[in-house]
Amino acid sequence: MMTVIERLTKIFRHFAYQQVPDSEMPDAEAQWDARKGVLHMRESVVGAIQRGEPRARMAIANEIGHFAMRHAGVRSRSTIQATTGKRLLEAKKEESEARRFAAMFLAPNYLLSSTDTVEDIVDRFGMSFEAAMIRKGEFDAFQRRASGHRRELPSVVVDYLKDAQRRGAKLRTELN
Repeated sequence: MMTVIERLTKIFRHFAYQQVPDSEMPDAEAQWDARKGVLHMRESVVGAIQRGEPRARMAIANEIGHFAMRHAGVRSRSTIQATTGKRLLEAKKEESEARRFAAMFLAPNYLLSSTDTVEDIVDRFGMSFEAAMIRKGEFDAFQRRASGHRRELPSVVVDYLKDAQRRGAKLRTELN
């Protein structure tokens, strides 16, 4: 990840990074400041990146996602929520986008296979189990869409819909 950060600073003149003491960012692992074009990273996170720790890699990839998607303002992997209302909805949407970017950045489609398990993704791409599960789900959905297949409904949903159909509800979904 540090190699990626170094390359971004060379390629983009509006991208810089700064390592800061943990005490200066007690509520965030890393933070992208779009106004200043600076990625702030806690010292402990930089150390964790150097050890290859999945959470740190994901945190930095997430902040790079904010940069890549040109999200405005200051974004961070924070433990507190300081925004409200419409701005909160926008921040949540952007955070979701950045998380998805980070997972795809760390485990791109062209390096995945339909036979890969979550454990394979964890081992090959240095991701946490949770991030690998999400990435596996997204990749499987991508594969289904590309091949034109629909996702099967869970059996609980099929049972519920069959019961509703027996009671006279008209369904738009085939339950075969």
